[in-house]
Amino acid sequence: MKDLGNTIYLWGCVMAATILAVGVADYWFGQGRLSAFLSWVVIAAIPWLVGRASLYILARVKLVDNLPAQRRDEPIATD
Repeated sequence: MKDLGNTIYLWGCVMAATILAVGVADYWFGQGRLSAFLSWVVIAAIPWLVGRASLYILARVKLVDNLPAQRRDEPIATD
């Protein structure tokens, strides 16, 4: 599950970087207002935070949930 979390986080970072690049281009080639740039930063933070939260949650999902119900209560044999 951690691999899925890493993938979602990667896409969130790519989306955030793309949105931030649009914001920088708007700041440089547009009116040059700092308030407009900060709104782009806030919008870019949303996919990054979603990716970060999914990474946090999916990294803590244990593989024991994938076991059949009758085997969950049995101790794991270690030799």
